[in-house]
Amino acid sequence: MDDKGAAPPVQRFVIQVNPGRPRFGVDLTLCKKDLLPDARNQKIEFTARIYAFKGGKWEYPGENRRIAFSFIDDKGKKTISKEWGVCMNYPIRNKNNITPASAIESNQNPDLFFPDDDPQMNGFNLEEDDTSGDPCPTEILAANDNPVHHHHYLKATTKDAVTEATVVVRCEDYGAFGILQVEAEDCETLKPRESNGECSGEIGPNEVKIPRDDNENFIADGAAQDKLKDGTKAPADEDNDDTPVTDGYPGDGLTNYEEYRGFIVTEGGTKKHIRTDITKKDIFIYDKDGLTTGFFNQSDLTINFISEPCYFNGDSSDQDAPPDAGTQVINFNRGHATGGEQHGLRLVNFNSGGGLYGYTYGGGPGLPRVTNRVAIDRAVCTGAGEHANALSATTAHELGHSVNVFHHGQLPDHNHGGVDTDPTGGVTSGDASCVMRYDNYRTQWCHPNAPPPGCHIHPIPLPEAPGTTYCSSPNATGINVIKNHFNNNASVGNCKSHIRVKDW
Repeated sequence: MDDKGAAPPVQRFVIQVNPGRPRFGVDLTLCKKDLLPDARNQKIEFTARIYAFKGGKWEYPGENRRIAFSFIDDKGKKTISKEWGVCMNYPIRNKNNITPASAIESNQNPDLFFPDDDPQMNGFNLEEDDTSGDPCPTEILAANDNPVHHHHYLKATTKDAVTEATVVVRCEDYGAFGILQVEAEDCETLKPRESNGECSGEIGPNEVKIPRDDNENFIADGAAQDKLKDGTKAPADEDNDDTPVTDGYPGDGLTNYEEYRGFIVTEGGTKKHIRTDITKKDIFIYDKDGLTTGFFNQSDLTINFISEPCYFNGDSSDQDAPPDAGTQVINFNRGHATGGEQHGLRLVNFNSGGGLYGYTYGGGPGLPRVTNRVAIDRAVCTGAGEHANALSATTAHELGHSVNVFHHGQLPDHNHGGVDTDPTGGVTSGDASCVMRYDNYRTQWCHPNAPPPGCHIHPIPLPEAPGTTYCSSPNATGINVIKNHFNNNASVGNCKSHIRVKDW
């Protein structure tokens, strides 16, 4: 300290190593903000530049260098996804489940790579081939929309020393994600810049995420599945679809990432890839015999159709048991951020011998995972008399059983079948327009609070019109509202609230 007790001024020194040595830096362009991965031979370009540090700022061009692009970090870790197949339900996971067996089976080749067959890559040496040997599908939605290729290179280095180089990255998965980086000899790394933008001027990692993923949830920032209703990040592994709202059962068995990665479905007879809505519950149906789903759309579930059994990894056998292991699974190519198996439904026409409108096989009512098949006798449902116009209602009724909906008045332990006496809350009770209510019964119903004998003779005029919707209340309507008598409300009704889709 000096005489006045004050501390002496701090002495600061700048030590310059190799004074006068020039500095060079290399950067990389960012992925476009609106890019969504597409498995059909999608090509994405990235440009690297070498700069010189002059007059306190980075200026282009710097000195020529060989530039190396890579999906491998400095510790040798691969920084790309390797999901099964190209989306959640294509190609098949196990061809032994399919008859006839398909030649193409899911593989785990890198989802992003440098293509050796692109003319723009002629100026590069390609290294680090990570091909598993399994063939990649050459048809995803149309013939040759994913042209044949035999290599999946993860590193590309310019053959010549240059100050700028543009590389092509090929995408082969609808949910692909990866980190691309670039390096050049004796160059500092500069933070990435926007395409056609100016150098950032900042020292830092030049890693670029494909696709753009600023909130780091492995879902493209430009995708509808990237954010929740409140605008916050949608976690990749969550499943909280809330439409339709049911009693304590959110979700449809598909995580946010899986819904973003998407599915191959059929719309209007055309095969297409879709990304599903993370706020709406989805159900997938293989309508084998073209029955259509009738009034099932009144469930408010989002109905998606698949054209062949390979799109849910094969049919189960035609037995009463739940689906065979590994079959009728709509997300069989699951990997990253999965929750578990989610099953689709198989809708078929069958000959009941005239005794049944339809039947749900496999142990239901219950979740899709126990539904072997939903069988409808089209001939009976479109016959004359009281059976007429019953196809839409019957199909919706049986599909309702496959998503956990029971008959009116029937608890899970009760048996199906015809009943001569309909006790209070029985199968003909409640909302007369509901597809889950039995109609066309001549019977009586009893009310526990009615004067002795407690029963009301309840003749039903035949034929009754089939139901057209799923009820949202146990309250009686139509024929079940008896003037000056107790109404025949359903002890088990409110069918919409019982709908469950999620298998896990």
